[in-house]
Amino acid sequence: MKAYRVCFHIVVILILLASVTANFAGTTGKISGVVKDAQTNDPLPGCSVIIKGTTLGAACNANGHYFIINVPPGHYSVQVDMMGYRSTLITDVQVTVDLTTKLNFALESQVVQGDTLVVVAERPLVQKDVTSKLSIVGSSEITNMAITDFQDVLTTKAGFTRDAEGEIHVRGGRTGEIAYMIDGMYVEDPLYGGFNSMINEDAIDEMVVISGTFNAEYGDAMSSIVNIVTKDGGTNYTGKLEYTSSYLNKSPYREQNPFPGVKDSYVYQEQSIIDQNDLPLAGMVNASFSGPIPGLNKLSFFVSDRFKNEDSYLPHGYILERDEFGKLTWRFNPSMKLTLTGQRTRNESQSYNHAWKYRSDHQQVGAKKTMRLGLTWTHTISPNLFYTTSLSRYKYNWRVQVDGKLPADYEIGQTGETVYFYVSGDDADYADDQTVTYAGKFDMTWQANSNHQFKTGAELENYVIDVYEENEPWPSGAQFKERYERQPIELAAYLQDKIEYDYLILNIGLRFDYADPKAKMWPDVRKFGYFDENNVWIVAAEKEVSPKTQLSPRIGLAHPLTDRAVMHFSYGHFFQNPNYNSLYYNPHKDLGTTLPLVGNPALKAQKTVAYETGIKFQISEMWAFDITTWYKDITDLLSTLHVSYLSQDYVVFYNSDYASVKGVDLTLQKKYSNYLSGSIDYTYTLAKGNNSQPLGGYLDAFAQEEIPHQEYFLDFDQRHDFAVNFTISVPNGKGPDVLGFKPLGNINLNLLFQAGSGLPYTPYVDPTLRVDINSARKPWTSTLDIRLLKKISVWKTKLAAFVEATNLLDRENVVYVYSRTGKPFDTGLSNLVGSSPDADHNPLHVGPPRLVRAGVQFLW
Repeated sequence: MKAYRVCFHIVVILILLASVTANFAGTTGKISGVVKDAQTNDPLPGCSVIIKGTTLGAACNANGHYFIINVPPGHYSVQVDMMGYRSTLITDVQVTVDLTTKLNFALESQVVQGDTLVVVAERPLVQKDVTSKLSIVGSSEITNMAITDFQDVLTTKAGFTRDAEGEIHVRGGRTGEIAYMIDGMYVEDPLYGGFNSMINEDAIDEMVVISGTFNAEYGDAMSSIVNIVTKDGGTNYTGKLEYTSSYLNKSPYREQNPFPGVKDSYVYQEQSIIDQNDLPLAGMVNASFSGPIPGLNKLSFFVSDRFKNEDSYLPHGYILERDEFGKLTWRFNPSMKLTLTGQRTRNESQSYNHAWKYRSDHQQVGAKKTMRLGLTWTHTISPNLFYTTSLSRYKYNWRVQVDGKLPADYEIGQTGETVYFYVSGDDADYADDQTVTYAGKFDMTWQANSNHQFKTGAELENYVIDVYEENEPWPSGAQFKERYERQPIELAAYLQDKIEYDYLILNIGLRFDYADPKAKMWPDVRKFGYFDENNVWIVAAEKEVSPKTQLSPRIGLAHPLTDRAVMHFSYGHFFQNPNYNSLYYNPHKDLGTTLPLVGNPALKAQKTVAYETGIKFQISEMWAFDITTWYKDITDLLSTLHVSYLSQDYVVFYNSDYASVKGVDLTLQKKYSNYLSGSIDYTYTLAKGNNSQPLGGYLDAFAQEEIPHQEYFLDFDQRHDFAVNFTISVPNGKGPDVLGFKPLGNINLNLLFQAGSGLPYTPYVDPTLRVDINSARKPWTSTLDIRLLKKISVWKTKLAAFVEATNLLDRENVVYVYSRTGKPFDTGLSNLVGSSPDADHNPLHVGPPRLVRAGVQFLW
């Protein structure tokens, strides 16, 4: 029956979308321009414009204008031909997702038979049709950066910061306000939110990062869109095999008595996951291969694999990763293409928990498994009209377990003489949650004329959420157990017009969102029951929750001031549904525990109204500067409400938190020249609100404190954030000559420096004195990361060796501090119960030390 129901939903969506054309997360761009006579400057109608190596092309209209839509991101050569004129070829033309590449031609009338004028395109430093803050990161930039994961790229961009727990925030928003998309499909955990998968950096063709405001085609996000387009297979065979070692230097924390003058409370024994793993190889292996399918010249493939085994630099903890990705592209004819994408990931990890330092084998381990399948059909009906239809299935399983035990086998954890470190028993949590997301999309793009490109769309997502969680399952514990299954649906539709003139570019759109949790709730969350006229207690009857709908207007404009400067402005309403755990938590409304927490299916979508304006101008041929100011008014944030009714206290999820954030983003960008390219990003942020996280109200109620009714600096309010990212790249045969050799040829050095002002915390002064929340600041943090790579060409292949180091200067970056002292290892009260030098010196209170890796590459 479940399979039948899923098929039914898919059939319904296809019927629905056949009648409502749509366009979703962009995966292609556009080339447009005008062709003129080089001598008279008159337009040349009827010219043939083709993208070499593809079947894409166009003919100029009566005014010499042309456009080519549905162009995948990448670098191309574009040629113009016309009888009586010299053919002109412009190479290295870059196309970016959702943007227009302007390419004008001036043809010479004198023809030399067989001769073609070749021009190398220059990527403009100022993109004229960008109406909001946007960063474009190509595959080569990602693979050459001193990063360990593609998400590390985000924090090098203005507006992106990390909090004390390493979670990413965008322009002062809460964590989880980013929507991640891979090949036009959302990849997120509907139960708890956020990106729960992974992707091999070698599989990324282009990544577009939009911060703050975005067009109506994007939804269910309040702060940012990260749109990833993966690689297609080409006509030639290419491949890469790379090995990266584990840490070459010894971690200072993986040894006995790691802190000077501090003795371990118990006997510490280092444990390595490498010795226990089925494949005892430390480090990471990346492999990719692509090309045509033999015998089927219209079918190509791209596959990649990632394997990682790594111990944490902390006293215990580890991560095991497996990522397998495949993509088949079948080009039936010049106007039809079918793409099949499949990805499977497995991740097992244990985070460091200081209390379990001496008993890590009884601390919980988290295991994630994902399976993603996508089928996309693209049909170009005419040069100005194409549609794409997509079906996808995304399965996610999250298991939390102690040493493979079931809850019935758990034993209560006991601490020893220090009253801090566990010496027996097990960790308290068990979970085996599974979500499956079925999605259907149909998109159509219509380039009505040279000035208007219309997009309109709809999407339907059907979730199957299966939850099984237990906490403290032993007899004297809380024994909280949760089992339920829900099948909510979400629907979205929008209409958008991109209006392009030489003097003005407008993005105008309207988005509609619909969410039906398919669950019941008390009519009034503040009253779970009542006494009737006979003084008989009646439990409040739960009623079906009505679906929630939102309308989101969006507008963005760009006004080119000169050929080197453009001003932009954007405004919009942005909604994001709360994660489904907050809707369904404790579905049976068990109020028997101390201060129980209850989910609320009647929750509304969280709302952000955002404005931004800025100007980007080209300082010189190689430098450009961008300044953007922005403001966000955030309401209906997910919160928790303390209810005291008829001597019963409980807490329920509720829309009551709010925040206001403002700031400035500055970006200085350098185009590649004289071996150097890169950028400098700076953000000033002022983030205030009444709660930093949804459970803030619950924690206040548990501590018997009043929920704040005024704004204070949020926990992630990082006032100043810097990122300096520069790459020195010396081509083969270039650089200084030494005895007839050029040793610096084929060298690539990436330098990444990041610094941020201290995050706020609430100091402890005296219980009789009122201290403002988050009125003190931690110290500044900074890191310098490098990656040095040297390539050697051997026949048709390339060999490379590299070394990379994070926190090269080995700076101690303070992450957590004790409220009495403002220091990471000094509580200020040594006789506190559970306090000891070993317990107080938690290595998680500071960031990672210097870590060095090395590796080799084989490319063909």
